Formats: sequence, structure tokens, C-alpha cells
Amino acid sequence: MSRVRASSAPAPKGLKRPVKVCVRVRPVLEREVENGCYHGCIAMAHERVYISTEDKPVLIGSKDDPPPEGVKVYPGFDGLLDQDSSQEDCFQVAGRETVDGVLWGLNGALMAYGQTSTGKTHTMVGDKSRPGLCLKAAAHLFSEAGLLGSQIEVTASFLQLYLNHITDLLVKDGHEKKLKLREVVEEDFVDTRVEGLSSRPVKSMDDVEALLEEGNRRRQQACTALNASSSRSHAVLILNVTLWQGGTEEENATDAKLYLVDLAGSERVKDSCATGDRLTEAVHINKSLFALQGVVAALADGNPFVPYRNDPLTQLLRPALGGNCCTTLVATVSPAQKPLGERVRVVLAGELQRRQGLAAPLPKPKRKRHSRESEGTLNFASSCRRIKGEVFVNSVRKPRPWEEKPKEEPTKTEEPECPWASLAALDAASVMESQMLDTAHGQIHVLTCGPADGEAVLLLHGCPSDAWTWKWLFPPLLYSKYRAIAIDMPGFGSSPGTRLGSRSELNNAKGGPLDICCAVLDALGVQKANVVGYDWGAGIALSMALLRKTRVNKIVPFHPSYSPPKGENLGVMPVPVLVLWVKEDQFHNLTKWRKHFQALPSSKRELEVYSLGSRWKPGMSLGSDPQLGPQLQRRILAFLAGEVAAPVAGALEKRLEAKAATAAGQLVVHAQNVVVADALADAGDVAKQLREVADPTLAAVQQFKEFPGEYAWMNMDGWLWRSVAVGLWSAGRLAALYAQRLTGSSASSAALFGALPEMSPEALSDPNILVNLGLWSQAPEGWERMRHTPRYCVGRKVLVRQKVIFKPSDSDFMCVSSSGADRTTSKAELKGKSKENADTWLVEVTEAGGSRRMAEVPKAEVLRLNQRHDLAKNGKHVLLEDGLKCDYSSPLCRAKLCEIALALSPVVKNLDFNTADGGEAVQLKALEVIRKCLDIITFQKGLDRGRSCATCDDVAKMACHGQGHCHTVSSTMAAFLFPFAQVLGLDVKYRGGYSWGGVNMGEPADETVEVADSPERHQWLEVTLRPSLQSYVCDLWVADAVGNDALKWPISEAYQNRLYPNGSFNIGQQSCPEEATDLDLPEL
Repeated sequence: MSRVRASSAPAPKGLKRPVKVCVRVRPVLEREVENGCYHGCIAMAHERVYISTEDKPVLIGSKDDPPPEGVKVYPGFDGLLDQDSSQEDCFQVAGRETVDGVLWGLNGALMAYGQTSTGKTHTMVGDKSRPGLCLKAAAHLFSEAGLLGSQIEVTASFLQLYLNHITDLLVKDGHEKKLKLREVVEEDFVDTRVEGLSSRPVKSMDDVEALLEEGNRRRQQACTALNASSSRSHAVLILNVTLWQGGTEEENATDAKLYLVDLAGSERVKDSCATGDRLTEAVHINKSLFALQGVVAALADGNPFVPYRNDPLTQLLRPALGGNCCTTLVATVSPAQKPLGERVRVVLAGELQRRQGLAAPLPKPKRKRHSRESEGTLNFASSCRRIKGEVFVNSVRKPRPWEEKPKEEPTKTEEPECPWASLAALDAASVMESQMLDTAHGQIHVLTCGPADGEAVLLLHGCPSDAWTWKWLFPPLLYSKYRAIAIDMPGFGSSPGTRLGSRSELNNAKGGPLDICCAVLDALGVQKANVVGYDWGAGIALSMALLRKTRVNKIVPFHPSYSPPKGENLGVMPVPVLVLWVKEDQFHNLTKWRKHFQALPSSKRELEVYSLGSRWKPGMSLGSDPQLGPQLQRRILAFLAGEVAAPVAGALEKRLEAKAATAAGQLVVHAQNVVVADALADAGDVAKQLREVADPTLAAVQQFKEFPGEYAWMNMDGWLWRSVAVGLWSAGRLAALYAQRLTGSSASSAALFGALPEMSPEALSDPNILVNLGLWSQAPEGWERMRHTPRYCVGRKVLVRQKVIFKPSDSDFMCVSSSGADRTTSKAELKGKSKENADTWLVEVTEAGGSRRMAEVPKAEVLRLNQRHDLAKNGKHVLLEDGLKCDYSSPLCRAKLCEIALALSPVVKNLDFNTADGGEAVQLKALEVIRKCLDIITFQKGLDRGRSCATCDDVAKMACHGQGHCHTVSSTMAAFLFPFAQVLGLDVKYRGGYSWGGVNMGEPADETVEVADSPERHQWLEVTLRPSLQSYVCDLWVADAVGNDALKWPISEAYQNRLYPNGSFNIGQQSCPEEATDLDLPEL
């Protein structure tokens, strides 16, 4: 499915913006199926739509091939939505950009166009379980305005155009009053107004839903032979959106309109069997759509005259088509070549005869015209794509709603004086001691105050700034007997040297901010400190808490300028965090940073957001503000002291519950809406609990675990364990949910799967993440020690390139020989590194005849052949073989990874890296468990047409019910093994190479074979276990024939008896960089 979105940034005045056009193919209807089959006429590939106009199968070799006879190609659409697309997919592809534009003050329009019964009303309106673009657009307006901290006012109007008359759908008996259209000439464009059209304020989604339901009840609908509930009028929902941003003073606002248009479908009366009133309606619908096509053609061709006045519909839609508007058209089409089966046609026609009291038989439709109608829809959509309109930001001077009444002067209450006010009146220099410390990283200037034995608070400035920026925090820290330590980073303030880079990935560089902070603490004799930082300093505080956790008690990041670099995972934050924010600060965007805050463990994080209103000025010292400063001081001190923040009046997320009884003595739960804080003994704790928002990810995991099913007992080679998730991978519930998702009927699973955590290889950097998510009951023992063990030490078997004997029939196969050919051999063992050249390593190789000798090999070549792999990426997609892609953020992928994590949980309980074998047996068992969770088979057992195979490029679908060659099954295993590799101590490599003989390992090799680097005949995975450094082949193709032994096949056997690894990077993967702890080799 293609999803194309443009930027939603505000448009400058006069910007030419083309109409955005998306194509949506609805699922096939039962009436289009005959004898259990239907012929499809639509294909989507290469960001193009192909449609067959004749009922015959054709093959198109590539996008460069000319289309064969009977096929038309439509390129250039902005989004393609296939039959599996959900309503949410449709909104993200077709609607979100336009709705975002409305928030910027740009008029917008979303229109659905197509023949009757192609899903226009479903796309625009939907139903309660699958809301359409109208409801999703309204929900997005309200939610985004809340995230932006803006005030929004929305009024709605709802009208229909029926038999060329406009009527109000929100007025009782509104169909009796015909409304008139008026053209209003604006400065830069012509607008259209409907005189007498009512409007209602809508303040919530409940209001919008009620309004839509009321209007749709009054909308004209009827039954035809093509649609049992056919819309007989064009309906337009208009949302007038006014948005204010910033403080409470009167200021400029944006005032934009969003048109949500559900056009009635074009129909052939011979096909719809329309007579009487239905025929009159069909004539008016087709006439208005014909006028619409004429307007679109004139606009697309750039004609100076556009016939808007030919029909009320085109007059009404004039702002959306040729005015100041960002318009998106969703062209809906049927996938079927023919409209309906003969049996269904006869039944529908007979029913219509009975309803209409007709005696004569209804005309038989021309059954090949269904695809012709879809072709007409696509022609219209292509024309719309050529329309370019000018868009403008609609700025108005409009008072906020609460300013329309005279405002009373608020009663000013004096803030109680801080107990450290007397200290604040002193000159900061008189209470601070200035020192120049000599460290291993040069001289560092610090300011200190407070008792030497007091609890240390390390203060880190932003960029550019210096230690004196914290002078507002010195008095309260001194009063509370903390030892304040403010650092001037090199090149800032009084510290000499070159300025350090402020990017997050440089925090842990050698001689970087973390090294300097630790050096300062060492020089002052401080083992552990609280860390308070602003901007760059806040990012340093976060890195320090993650990477130097033994030196940190708590951290207070204020406006953190930080994006987690590789190796830093906020999900495993070990210390409490208080994040401070002033929402008016334009240089620090809370909306963008909120995702990082939510990544912190819910039990460790706190967020305090303050508002300065009109007092905020660029460059102001926030801590020195007379009102904000004391609030910040009190909040920081309370956090450092471990005190619960005082309750603040406002909305709660939960109700206060207590046991109660009815008059009859029946026990009930009393859920109190109004909670009076000062009437409670533990007001602070209660208020905090009631304000806590349940972590949606944890809630989704819990719900995923508790879907109804049966307990599953599994006995695998003596391993007896019970699944911790109730029935998830036993027969039944989870498989059914996957099937719903695969077939598109995913209402019950889409929301749940989408809320599950994303578990990419980057996200799962620590097993405690899975523990915190509730997916594992415990982390493997000794994991921290294991991850610092070397990868290259004396005795490890490695792959190297040497001249070797390359015939498997030879008893010295893969042994080194001067008469051999350059190949990759596994018969090499690491011994050390050269004294003369550190980039040359020494390995012991096996020569023909069985003798052993030392050989010199380039270090870079050993790393290239043996280092773990990192898969290639394109945006958010991981690229695999056979065109497969993996999007770890997709709902289906999230669900499958959660299933695997739950299946691994009882196995991981037994994983102890401190044992003699380093947990090797459990690691191999984990490979079997992951394979068992993947519902994918090979073609060795015959083609199963019910499974995803060559036409599918989504590896998640393959994992849920797929089939393929060795490339496909290896790619699928790789996609779902790589995320768990680090937490299980596995170095995974994607291998390709040569294979000989049959798939059964006991079969003799072909005596005539000579292995070579090319052609590549087979693909598999190679896994090196840490800390044992034993390597195994994991071959799903062979395992599908001979069993799980091929999932844990020692390379000494696999590479001797059946497989040859050519060492190429066959799917674009790369070797991971060498880490500091990887090498432990002596010099020889």
C-alpha cells in the first residue's frame, strides 16, 4: 500500500498547490461474486493503478513495458489504498495533510467520488466501529489543537443537494425549505455562501457524532439494483474552525473551513434498474456529476472560463475546486470486473419489481460495464490531479470567546515569601566559591556553595551559556544545605579550551561532557550527585543517568535538548526524572519532545509544565522571573527531597473510589467526581494517583496477554513450560485476530495491535525493557557481564579467505592448499595479533593432509566475515531479500513481536550467562521458540494459495500466514530474530552461498560439485552465541524438511557437509562497527 504525504507546514500567500488525489479500492461485495469467484480488474504497483477494460487475464512485465491491449495505466496519484486498507489508513494517506492545513489557517476539502456502491459514504461517514473521514478529521482537529496548546472553536453546518435543491440537514422539516446560493467576491478569490444555512457549535466528538447521525437520518437514501442503501443526494459537512494560539490576550487567529463532501454515485440506469422517483434522482445526480466533470476539465486545461454556474453542485464546490482551498479527492472504485452475478441480479430485480409494483421485467444490465465505470472514475481523478489552486492563510482579528464579555480584574494574591529570600538578596558572588580544577581533560572552572558534606547537586548550563546562569537556584540549595556545583564546560564561561559539540551523540565521547562531569566530581571528592541541567545540560544529565548510573541519584532536565543516540535507551532509565517545561518557549517544543518523555519508565518520570503567558520574552532568564522563579525553586527542592508535590486544582484522570452501601445494605463502589484535597489526610499522594494517566502501551500489552483462550503446555526436548499469556499462541484466538488483520476485517485488532510497543533492534537494547513492559518476568542472569565479554579471543573459530580445496568429494575439502582456489573457509582458529602490525591477525588454519599452521590475515577481513550484521534500511523499512520489507512500527509486526516475547519469557527464566556454557542450550532453545511462532512454511510441501507468498512484500504478513523459498523464510526469521538478538546474546549474520546435494542432511553430496562464490544458490542465518562464541547455522528451509536440528546446526558440520558461505553482503546488510570490548587477543 502506497502512502504519499506532503508537508503540512503553513502555505505562503499565493502558493500553487495541486489537488491531491488518492484512489481507494473497496473490498469485493457478495453480489459481485459468482460461483465462489470474481474477476478483479484493478492492480496497484509501482505507484500506479492498472485497470483492465476487458474481461481477460494479462501480464505486465515491468513498469517500463507498454500496457497491453485492454489495459489502461494511471500514474501520478498521491496515495493508493488497496482492499486491505483501514479507515485509519485512509485518513493518514488522504485526510491528515488537509486537516493539518486547516489548523494552519488553510481552507480544506475532502471529497469522495465514484460510481454508486463503491464505498464513498463508508469512506466519508463510516459507522460506529469504523468511523470515516468526517469523524476522524474532527477528532484530529480537537486532539492536535490540544497538543499545540491552542484554543479552538468549531461550528458545523450540514446540507444536502437533492434534485438540484439545497436543504439544511440540521433543521427539522428542512427539506421543505430550499436554500439559495450567493457568490461573494473576496480580495483574491470568489467564495460561495448558502443563505439561511444553520450552524451549530461543536465542542467534542460527542457533538460531532450526534450532528452527523441527525443529518444522515434526514438525508435521502433509497434501494437500487446496485446498492441496497444508495445515497440519492450530495451531502456536504462544513466545519468552520477558528484557532487561537499563545497567551490569553486578544490576538490574531486563523479562521478556516473544512468541507467534507460525500458525492452521490454516478449510475447507469440500465444497471440500477431505476424507475419513477429513483430515475428522476439518477438523472439529476448524473447531470450534476457531468457538470462537475466539465468544471474539472476546464480547470485542468487552464481555460479562462470555468462553467461553475452550470449546476448548483459546481457552484457549491467552487471554493474547493478553484478557490482558496487545499483539496483532496478520494476516488473510490470496485475491484470487480463485472457488477453482479446473474443469480443476485435476478433476486434484486425481482425485489425492486415488488417494491415498485411493476409487472414488466426490468431490463438486463450490460454486465461488462462495471470496469468501464471504474475507468471513468480514474479518468476524472487524473484530471483533478492537474488542477492547481492558490491557497492563503486565513488570518483574522477576533477576540477569544471568553474576552467577548467584560473581564473582571483578577484578585492578586501575594505569594508567600520564600524562606531563602534573605539569601537571594545577597550578591551571588558572596555566597559562591569560584575554583579552577585541574582534571585529566584540562582546567575546568566551577562555582560551589554549601557544606562540603552536603548532598551534591551538579548544575549544567545550556549552549551557549555558563555556570552563572544558575544563580537563581543557588539560594534555595544553600538554604536547604545542599552542596551546589555549577560547571563551566570547556570554552564556556571561565573554562579555557575548545568548545565541545552539543549534539546528544557527543555526550559520551572521549573527553566529552560525561567524562568532564565525572572528573569534576572526582576532583571534589563526590561519589554521587543529583544533576540539574538546562537545554544542552539537560541532555547531558539524561545521558549521565543512563551511562554513568552509579554517579547519579536523581536528575532534573529543564527544556532538554536531547534525542537518544544509539546505545541510550530512555526506557531503562534507572533514576527518578523530573522534566520541567515552560510551554511558551518557542525554542523548546514540548509536543515534539513528549515522545521521549513517554519513553521513560512511568514509575520514574514526572512532568511539570508552567505557563508565562505574555510575560515570556526570547532570551529571558526563566528562573529569575518573579513569579515563575519561586515555583521552580520549590518544585526542584521538593523533588530532590522526595516530597510529593502539593495537589493543584484541575481535571483528574480517574475518580476517587471508596466502598459504600445502598439503603438496602448492598455493597457498592462509590466513584466520586468531586474530590476536595484538603479534606484528605494524604492529599498529595491521592492527587498524584488520580492524575496518573495509564500508560497506553502497558495497558495494550496487558490486554494482549489476557485475550480469552486456553493455557498451553509445551514439551520440547525435556523443556516443560506453560505460556504466561492465556492462549495467545495456542489454537484459536490470536490466529483469528491475525486472520482478521490479513483480510482487512481488523476492527477488533487494529487498535490493540497499534498500541503495542514498537520492538525494533534499536528499541530492544536491554532485556529490562521487556520486563518493564510486562512481556518478560525477569531478565537473563549475567546479561550486563555478557554484553562486555570479547567477541574475538584466542580459540574462536572464524571464517577467513584462503586458497582451499573446493570439491566436497575431496577428503581435504576446505583445507588450505597452494593449489586451491580463493574461497571462504571455517577451518581457522584465532591465535592473536601481530606485534609488528596491529591490523594483521594470526589464525591457525588446517592444511590438506590434516596439519596445522599459522597464517596472517587482515583484521578488516576477519571483521567483515565474522562481525554481526546490521540490516539495510530505507526510511522506516528494513530491507530484506525477495523485495520483502519490515516496518517494526506496523500493528501486525508489533503483535507478532509481542507474541514472540511472551513465548520467550519462560525460556529466558533459565538463561544464565554466568554458567559454564554461558547459557548456550537456552539460547539454542530460544531459536526454536522464535521459529515456532512464525507461521510460515516453505514450498517443499506444495503451494498453499491461502498463504501470503510472492505477491506480498510485508514480512509481518509472511510471519502470520506465509510461504516462500529459502530467501523468504530466512528473511522472515531474520526480521523477527534481530530485535531479540542483543537481549539473548546472539550475533546474527545473514548468509548466502552455495549448497549441494538434497535438503536432507543425511544424503550424500554430489561428487561432481565444485563450490564457488557465485552463483548464489541458497540463503540462511548464522548465529554466534555469546559468551561461548560457538557458531551455528539456522536454516529454515532445511528445517522444514528434516526438523529443528537445522535451526542449531554447528558450522563445523554445516559448512563441511552441505553449505558454503560466500561472505557476500547479498541483501545490502553491513557489518556492525567494532566495539571497545570486542577484542582480547595477545600480541604474537
